[in-house]
Amino acid sequence: MATTRKLIHCSYHKCLTVYYAKVMEQLYNTLMPWTKGYRHFNSRIDEFYDNLENYKILSVNNHMLDFERLGDFRVSRFVRDPRDMIVSGYFYHKRGAEDWCNIVGPSIEDWRVVNGNIPADMPPEHSYASYLKSLPMEEGLLAEIEFRKHHYESMLAWPTTDPRMIIFKYEEILGNEKEVYRKLFEFYELPLIDRMLGTFLGGKYSAKGGSKQKFHIRNPEPNQWKKHFTPRVSQYFHERYGAILTKLGYDPAPIPVEGVELEAVAP
Repeated sequence: MATTRKLIHCSYHKCLTVYYAKVMEQLYNTLMPWTKGYRHFNSRIDEFYDNLENYKILSVNNHMLDFERLGDFRVSRFVRDPRDMIVSGYFYHKRGAEDWCNIVGPSIEDWRVVNGNIPADMPPEHSYASYLKSLPMEEGLLAEIEFRKHHYESMLAWPTTDPRMIIFKYEEILGNEKEVYRKLFEFYELPLIDRMLGTFLGGKYSAKGGSKQKFHIRNPEPNQWKKHFTPRVSQYFHERYGAILTKLGYDPAPIPVEGVELEAVAP
């Protein structure tokens, strides 16, 4: 019996996941409802694996995939400078933008939807949003790095190259959405009508277009970390996750720390 190729998109929280979902939902759940459709699983990785055969396209966040479980597949990935993800996430979570941010005394299960790590010093009487509001910005950015622990560990686990995988950088997508979606649908090897409609929708719902999308993103510009990272935050990040920068092709140069020479960490 012929196998069905799995078409999968993987990204990370605050890396155009709403944008990707908007395009695919419109294409496969509205314009082409006779297909098996599209579904986003957030970070619910077990549910994702259980549904591999049930949708035309699936997406999941904040996890490295087990390629052995996928059979015949194509995986697209959106990646972003992890330092900018920290800044973007800090402001987004501080305003309690999603329900899980507002759960007081959250459990690991409460945060499974985003595969988040509960900061060690967060008191049980706080939600994540209220905790960030109670902290100076430097401490809040350090807490955000703690929150990202599982995300960053999975980033380091991904292969750098694989013929079944294509990677697009966040910074290269913005302003170039139609071309990115043209390449994306070609990589998926989908029919011409899918490619044409998908490319059109990629431009229509561009990450910089529409007030709702801009509100979700807050500030799409790259290199925000240069404005907000202090030497302490930079040191903390590089000691733990500096290897991600080299692996993804970002400039690893950190903010200088007085009396300390930071080196790029090899992947």
